[in-house]
Amino acid sequence: MKDNTTNQAKAASSSQPQGLAIGGPTRKRRWWIPLLIVAVLAISGLVAATVKRDTGPSGPAGGTFTARRSDLTITVNEGGSIRAHKSVEYRCQVESRGVQVSIVEIVPPGTYVTQEDVDNGMVLVKLDSSQLEDQLVAERMELSGDRQNATSEKESYDIQVLQNESDSASSELRVRFALMDLQKYLGTELAAKLTRDVNDAVNLSAYVSPVLAEARQDPNILTGSAAAQELKSLQDRIVLARGDLSTAEATLTGTIRLHDANYVSDLDLQRDQLTKKNREFSLQNAEVNLDLFWRYDFPKNAEQILSDYIEAKRQLDRTYAQCRSRLAQAEARLANAQERFRAQQLRVDELALQIEFCSIKAKAPGLVIYGTGGSGDALRAMRGRGGSGGGGIIAEGEMVYEGQTLLSMPDTASMVAEISVHETEVDKVRPGQPATIIMDAFPDQVLEGRVLEVAPLPDQQRGWMNPDLKVYQTLVSIDGTYDFLKSRMSCKVEILVRRLQNVIVVPIQVVANRRGKKVCYVQTGQGSEEREVQTGAFNDTFVQIVQGLEEGENVLLNPPLFTEAASSSFEGRELPEAFESMILDANSPTGMPPFEGPGAGSTGRRGGGGGRRGQGMRRGDMPDLGSMTEEQRQQWMEQMRDRMGGQGFPDLSSMTEEERQQWMQQMQERRQQRQQRGEEGGPGQGRFGEGQGGFGSGRMGEEGMDPSIRRPRGSRDAENGPAPSPTDESQTQ
Repeated sequence: MKDNTTNQAKAASSSQPQGLAIGGPTRKRRWWIPLLIVAVLAISGLVAATVKRDTGPSGPAGGTFTARRSDLTITVNEGGSIRAHKSVEYRCQVESRGVQVSIVEIVPPGTYVTQEDVDNGMVLVKLDSSQLEDQLVAERMELSGDRQNATSEKESYDIQVLQNESDSASSELRVRFALMDLQKYLGTELAAKLTRDVNDAVNLSAYVSPVLAEARQDPNILTGSAAAQELKSLQDRIVLARGDLSTAEATLTGTIRLHDANYVSDLDLQRDQLTKKNREFSLQNAEVNLDLFWRYDFPKNAEQILSDYIEAKRQLDRTYAQCRSRLAQAEARLANAQERFRAQQLRVDELALQIEFCSIKAKAPGLVIYGTGGSGDALRAMRGRGGSGGGGIIAEGEMVYEGQTLLSMPDTASMVAEISVHETEVDKVRPGQPATIIMDAFPDQVLEGRVLEVAPLPDQQRGWMNPDLKVYQTLVSIDGTYDFLKSRMSCKVEILVRRLQNVIVVPIQVVANRRGKKVCYVQTGQGSEEREVQTGAFNDTFVQIVQGLEEGENVLLNPPLFTEAASSSFEGRELPEAFESMILDANSPTGMPPFEGPGAGSTGRRGGGGGRRGQGMRRGDMPDLGSMTEEQRQQWMEQMRDRMGGQGFPDLSSMTEEERQQWMQQMQERRQQRQQRGEEGGPGQGRFGEGQGGFGSGRMGEEGMDPSIRRPRGSRDAENGPAPSPTDESQTQ
């Protein structure tokens, strides 16, 4: 039988076209295929061996698992550290204010502060205050000038208040005196008439004329006024002039008679005639003066005195406005000086307080530790070493920033475990869920606790180191008190999310996606049977089968990549690029992709560092499966499935040599077509580092890759079922 198989392989090899040779002659290339088949079968055997104790006797040559009823526990496992739930924190309260503050003295970590030390005012941290003290001296000098300026402005304000009172009183007197002049000249009644609506007068002459005309018609209304007195004087002069004229006329008449009788001389006659003329002129002048008084003097004097009154009132209004303005200016200058003085005084007080803050004294007894005692202290220290600003390192001579926690004294009576839950699992964690804590230093001690709180936002400290890594700080309480618990001790926390009892479970890798459905391959007497299933909750190992399988049925541990149904639906479609590349690279000089197990440069599922996954493995570099541990073989198998885009291994053992050569020829043709279209070899971003497209680039380039591939396994909820196994036809990881 072996000879026939060998002859068929030779015949198939001799009939293969020369164009299929990749990296060497067919004879040299073909020896990899049996080696690959052996590796695949060995890995499948190891997988079957890991569950053999649960499955009982193994099934056929592919490896099977017997569906069984069992309890399914859903947990979240994370590593973290221990810290106190509550602690007395000593923060830096010194504001920067353009100066850098450094640590001058600090007590060593682990120092125990007693109550006596607290009573004596023990200084835990001494910060550099020299620059603040220099500023305080300069600010105090400026404070003295501001105090003097404020005092001067206060005196100026008081002077302005007194000056305003004097100016207002003087203006008010002028108004009063002007009114009295008006009343004196026109009388109280007529003055009241003129001043009643004087503010509404547009033309003062037109406003005064009707009142004066009334006074001329009835001079009695001027009784008791200066105008009435002046009018009486003019009228008296007319009366006297008329009397003098009558006397002169009588004297002249007598003189004429005596002259005619020759008793008087001509000179006496002429004298009496001149006297009469003089008396006539005096009467005329008195009458003219009275007329001028009514026509000119009286209106002029009345209007002038009224105008003086109006102007006095206006001057009073101006004085009031000027007083208000000068007082407001004085108030503003005083307020400005006082505010400057208060601000400067506050500045001096704040500087004095900042200098006081430079000495941090003990507030309570306890054990001194640097920082908060949480996981963020190391990250802040790394950021400080990276020169990103702000310190982070707590030591003498190091810079600190406002609000930074320098020391803390934990309350050891209440300790918690601080862990970082990845974003793919944070939706499973809820406060109140039970948890177990195992210390790395005391693995035999299993502590109990519960989830206290889950941060609503990702940890920014972790995001600074790796922006793509999103973890949420979670606190888990620890029941009881233990003397061996110390701050920052490493631990592992297992959070119980859900526990299902008596459900049908199978290994998670037996569930595959075919044509958008979840299926399992059930082993029957006639071979494997594809059967659609409905999944439920799952963990990293097993998945609940809600419908589709019965207890005791055997399912294939490694579902075939191609079945008759899948082959018919696959016609006309291209194979996954990563799978074709892996098969073709197995026959190329660059060989198989490297194993990224322990020491291979990978940092694990969630990245954050590691080597480049794009270099490949040359001939002779294939890992020695026999020298690997079981865990390393499982890890290598997962890596191989990842590089195949999540597809399972084809059943090469069931193919003839000719079928395998035909298959490889088809894949080579598809690769050449993609190269012609420019779809292969582009730059891509790998999961663990940068690489160039193709299979050896770190899980293919980002372009053309299903976005769901970047979803970690186990990230779906229980209702949607488990993440598809690495054997899915359209795999998402």
